[in-house]
Amino acid sequence: MTQEKTHRPDKKTSNLCGIYCENDAWCPRYDALANCLGLPRIYKLPDKGSVLIISQKGLSLLLTDDHGRHMRVRVDFTSGDWQRRIASVRREQLICAMGRKANRTTTIIDATGGLGRDAFLLAAARFQVQIYERNSLLAALLEDGLVRARESQMTRNISARILLTCSDACHYLEGQQQKADIVYLDPLFPPQKKSAKVKKELQVIREIADRDNDATRLFAAALKGATKRVVVKRPRHGPWLDDRSPSYCVSGKVVRFDIYLVSTKNR
Repeated sequence: MTQEKTHRPDKKTSNLCGIYCENDAWCPRYDALANCLGLPRIYKLPDKGSVLIISQKGLSLLLTDDHGRHMRVRVDFTSGDWQRRIASVRREQLICAMGRKANRTTTIIDATGGLGRDAFLLAAARFQVQIYERNSLLAALLEDGLVRARESQMTRNISARILLTCSDACHYLEGQQQKADIVYLDPLFPPQKKSAKVKKELQVIREIADRDNDATRLFAAALKGATKRVVVKRPRHGPWLDDRSPSYCVSGKVVRFDIYLVSTKNR
C-alpha cells in the first residue's frame, strides 16, 4: 500500500484504544501499522471502546457501542461466499455498469475504496483497479485482506490487479495527475429509518469514514479524472448525486448504478 507523506491519523482512528495481539500473531509489518495509525500495542482487551485485533486470521476491528454490544469486522476475500461471487462475477450489476466495451485493458479508479468489496469484484472481472481510501484504518483493514488474498492460489491473480493508495482521491483527480477510463464512486447512502438492518461492513464505514460532506466535490473531481464514464452507486430509489441526471442507470433490487458518460468536447 502506498501512502501520502502528509497523511495524518484520522480523528476517529485516534479514538481506538490500541492494537491487541492474539496468540503471538505479531509480526514486523504490524510495527509499521502501529506507527502509521499512531496506536499503542495493548496487552488486554478493554471493557469499553474499540480496538484493532491481530490474530492468525489477520487484522480485524472490534467496535463496542454504548450498550456494550460488539461488532467485529475483517476483510477476507478467500471465503466460500467470495468464491461463489467470483464464479458468477460477469452477472454482477456492478460489472454491467462498466459498459459492454469494457475489457481487461480498461482502467478503473475506485475513489471510495472502503473495505474493497466492489473493487475486488471489478478485479475479478479482469479490470485493473486503483483504489483510493483516505481513512487510514479502513485502508489498513483492506490492505491486510489483500495481503492474504495474494497468499491464496485462488485469489492471487485477482489481488495482483489491485493497487491501494491511502490518500484522498480528490488530490489526484482534481489536478488530473491520474486519469482512468472509469471512475467509480460509492458515497455513503443517507440513513433510512425504515430500512432493514444495515450490513456489518457498512456500519463500520459509517462509524469511522466521515464522508458526509465531500460527495459533491468528489463527484466533480471524478468527472475531470474519467476519460469514458463515471459510475455512482446509489440506493435504488435514492436521489441522483448532486441532483445531476445520469446518462442511464443499471438498477437492482436494492441499489442502482448511475452512469455518467464523459464527453471530451465538454471538458
